[in-house]
Amino acid sequence: MKQKKIEKHLEIDDENIELSEEQIRELKHSLKDSDDPVRYVIYSDILGKRKWRFWLDVSYDGYGNSIDQATLFKREHIARAVAKAYSEGRKNDLMIAKITTKGGRRRVLKYEKPEKQVDI
Repeated sequence: MKQKKIEKHLEIDDENIELSEEQIRELKHSLKDSDDPVRYVIYSDILGKRKWRFWLDVSYDGYGNSIDQATLFKREHIARAVAKAYSEGRKNDLMIAKITTKGGRRRVLKYEKPEKQVDI
């Protein structure tokens, strides 16, 4: 309903809109990209033995013990930038896990191996 009001207000006529080949390619790429179930999450391996993982929840500025509480990142480089910012002043760096959200469930595809791990 709101969309029709906006269209009337802006006087957009769907029949007269033509997209260039480049715009069509970009739209197709964006749609395909949005359907991709791969995401990235940030976690901390507290003891370094893969038994105590805490998942970063950026919206609450804290950690949860379930992957369902983790903030999802579509782009790996964005997840790495956030992990780097949160790692400042910590003994151990935060790590990235590649996950899938296929079927409405979060499942880890690959854990990042720690480069440096400081024993507590």
